[in-house]
Amino acid sequence: MSIHGDFNVHHQLWLLSSFTDQPGEQAYNFSILQDLEQLVQHPTRIPDRLGDTPNILDLFLTTNPSAYSVKLFSPLGSSDHKLISVTCPNAPVPPRDPPKRRCFWHFNSAKWEDLRQYYSDFPWNDYCFHVKDPSLCAERILRS
Repeated sequence: MSIHGDFNVHHQLWLLSSFTDQPGEQAYNFSILQDLEQLVQHPTRIPDRLGDTPNILDLFLTTNPSAYSVKLFSPLGSSDHKLISVTCPNAPVPPRDPPKRRCFWHFNSAKWEDLRQYYSDFPWNDYCFHVKDPSLCAERILRS
C-alpha cells in the first residue's frame, strides 16, 4: 500500500519540523498503526518568506519501502514545493502476449454457391447424428 501527497503536516521527530501540530501527530500515529514508512527524507517545501524554514510537507508513505526509490527535483515555475519522483524498479512487468497469427475472411470474394453445394453434399449422417457429443462431431468433421 502507498499513500502520497502534500500533507502539510509538521512533526518534530518524524519529519524534522521545528514544531509538531495536531495533524502531524495524527499522520504519524496513522503511519505507525498502518505500518507505513515515510520515504521522503529531505525538505520538499522551499521557504519563500523571511523566517520560514524548509520542511518535509510532501510525503510518500508505504508498507513496502524497499520497492520504491524517491528523488527530489527543483520546483517548476513559481511553486514553493520540490518535485518528487517515485519509481518502483522492482515492480514486475507483465509479459506481453506474443503476436498471434490471425485469419481474415474475405466474404466479398467467397464462392457462396460452391459453399452451399459443399454443405449440401457433405455426408452429415456419417459424421454427426449418431454421436451426442458436439465436440466429437466437430473432430470427426475436421478429420474428414
